[in-house]
Amino acid sequence: MFLYGIAGMAFVALTVAAGYAVVSRLKLGLTTLETMAAAPATGIIGATWIALLAYLITGRLDAGIALSAAVMLAVIIVLQPWKARISIDRSHLPALAIIVAVAFVFMYFCLMSYIDGGYHVAYPLYGDAAFHSAMITSFSQGHNYPVQYPFMAGQPLRYTFLIDFYSAMTDWLGLGLQWSLALPGIVLLSSLLATLYFFGTRFTGRKAGGLICVALIVFSGGLGFVYAFTDWLASNTALTDFLSNHYLNYTTIYEYNLVFSNFIVVILTERTALTGFAAAALIILLFYLTFVRRGEEPHDLRHVMVFAGVLIGLMPMVHTYTYASTMIAAGLFVLMQFGERLAARASLMDSLRVLTDRGWFYFMVPAILLALPQMAWILGQVGESFLRVYVGWMARSLIDIPQFWITNMGLELALLIAGLLIVGREKVRFYLPFAGIFVVANLIIFQPWDYDNHNFFSYWLLPSVPLMAAALLRVYDIRTFGKPLFAILMIFTVLTGVMVAWFMLEESYVEISKDGIYAAEWIAQNTPKDAVFLTGETHNHPVTCVAGRKSFMGFYPWMSTHGIDTNDRVHAVASMFAATSEAELYGMMKEHGIDYVYIGPEEINSGTYRVNRTLFDSMTPVFDRTGSDGYRYRVFQAPA
Repeated sequence: MFLYGIAGMAFVALTVAAGYAVVSRLKLGLTTLETMAAAPATGIIGATWIALLAYLITGRLDAGIALSAAVMLAVIIVLQPWKARISIDRSHLPALAIIVAVAFVFMYFCLMSYIDGGYHVAYPLYGDAAFHSAMITSFSQGHNYPVQYPFMAGQPLRYTFLIDFYSAMTDWLGLGLQWSLALPGIVLLSSLLATLYFFGTRFTGRKAGGLICVALIVFSGGLGFVYAFTDWLASNTALTDFLSNHYLNYTTIYEYNLVFSNFIVVILTERTALTGFAAAALIILLFYLTFVRRGEEPHDLRHVMVFAGVLIGLMPMVHTYTYASTMIAAGLFVLMQFGERLAARASLMDSLRVLTDRGWFYFMVPAILLALPQMAWILGQVGESFLRVYVGWMARSLIDIPQFWITNMGLELALLIAGLLIVGREKVRFYLPFAGIFVVANLIIFQPWDYDNHNFFSYWLLPSVPLMAAALLRVYDIRTFGKPLFAILMIFTVLTGVMVAWFMLEESYVEISKDGIYAAEWIAQNTPKDAVFLTGETHNHPVTCVAGRKSFMGFYPWMSTHGIDTNDRVHAVASMFAATSEAELYGMMKEHGIDYVYIGPEEINSGTYRVNRTLFDSMTPVFDRTGSDGYRYRVFQAPA
C-alpha cells in the first residue's frame, strides 16, 4: 500500500523536518546538532496532536494525516529553517552515528520483527508489544471512533495513546505494523540518546562524558550480575549454556527484589515513556543551558521557557509520568530560587519576581493550561484514587531501604554520590530539584501496581548519569592507575545492563503466529472496520493486535490497572462461550452488541473460559482453517 511505505517514510521525514524548523527558528541556545537531536520529539508530538484533533472532529484517520501534513508543510515554508545559522561540529558525528546504530538495533530486532511469517519480540516486551500493536491497528486497520479500548469495546480510551496514534498514521500510509513501531522508535530513541549525549558533554565539558552518559543509560543496572553469577554456579552448566538458555534480565526479578528495570527495557515496553523521555531530555538540557551555562550560546529566556512549557503542557496524553516528573522538578526549582532570594533578605515581592526574572511564569502558564483538559479526560474513568503513602517504594521494610537501592543501582549509586561531591556547587544546585523526584517517588505510590513508580525513577536517571560520568572521568584522570580503575568501574557498572541487552537481542519470542496472522488478515479484509468480536482473554490476540478489530472483552488485567471494573464483562463472556444453543449464544451477542465470534487456540486453551466445543463444532463458520499448529481457526457471524 502506498508504494511499499514510501508515503509513511515521507510522513516521518516531514515530521522531523517540521520539528527542526520550529526549534531552529527559536532562540533556545542550542547548537545545530542539538537542534537536530531535538527535532524528532518536537515534530512527533506536534504532528500527532494536530492529527488527533482532526480525527476527534471527523472520525477519519486520513483527515488527520492530511491536516497534519498540511500544517507541517506550512510551518516549514513559513519558518524557512534553511535560513537559520548552520554550524556543525564534525567531531560529534562518530558518537551520533553510534547512537543511531544502537537505536536501530534495539528497535528493529526487539519489536515485532517479521520472521518466518510471524511477528517476534524480545521477551521483556512480550506483553507490552501486543498492547501497543492493538492500539495502533485499532486506528489504522479498524475504525476506533469514538476512541475506545480495542480490548474492551465501548469503554472510552483514557490512556496516553498519542505515540500509538502516530504509528497508526504511518501504518495506514503503508509502513506495516513492524515498521510503524520501529521507524518512529528509531528516530525517537536517537533523539533521546543524542540529546542526553549533548547534555552530558556540556555537563562534563568532554565528549567522552556524553558517551559515558549514553552507555550508563543504555546499560543501566544494579548488582544483578552478582545474582546471575550465583545462579550460574548453582546451575552446574557451562557459562555459554547459561547465557543462552537462562533468563538474563537481572534488573527485574521480583524474587530477588530487583525492580529498577533497565532504562531501554522501560522505553521499549512503554512506548509512551520513549516519547516522554525524549522530550524530557530536551527540557533538562534547556534548563541546564538557562540556569547553569547562561550566555554560552545566544538565547531568549522567554523563547526557552514558553517552548518548554508548551512541550510539557502537551505531555499528559503522551506520557503522564513525564508531565508529573517535570512539574515536580519545576516546582522545586521555583521554591529553591524563591528561598534563595528570601535568604538574601530580599522582600517578599522581590522574591516573587523569580517567576518572571527566571521565566517560570512563561513556563507554568502553558504547562498548566494545556494540561488541565487532558488530565480531566484521563482521570475521568478512575473511580477511586490509587495515590497512597508508602515509604521506600518496593523495599520490603524501612530498614531494607539502603540495601534495596544499593542492590538495584549498584555502582551507579556510588558514582552518583561521588559526582555530587566533585562537580561543584552550581551543578549540584541544578541537580537538586531532580533529586526531589527520587524522594517523592520513594514516599508516594501513584498507581495500583507499585512497580509502575519505576517511570519516575527512570526519569530521574536522565539528569543523574552526568554526575556519574563526571565521577568516572575524575577516576580516569588519576595518574598511574586511573585508566585501569576506570575500566574496572565501567565494566561492573554496566555489566548487568549488558546482560539485559544480550538477552533482548538473543531471545526472540513469537508474539503473533503465522496462522494467527493469516486469520487476522482474512478478518481485516472481510469484516466491517468497526466490528466487535467475542474472543478469549489472551493479550496477543490476532483479532485486536493485527486485524484492528475490537474485542468485547480481551485481556482484562490491563483494564484493572487503568481503574476499570471488568467483572461483569468477564462473566458475560464466560456465559457466551458456555452457551448450550445457537439461539442462546446469538441472543446474548445481540444484547452485548457483538458481531462475530472467534474460536482459535486462544479460546480453546483459555484459563478463564470454558468453550462449549460441541456447540461450535455444530455451527457453520464464515471462516474455517486448520493451521500448521494443528488448531482450527474459525470465525462465526451473528445473524443479521
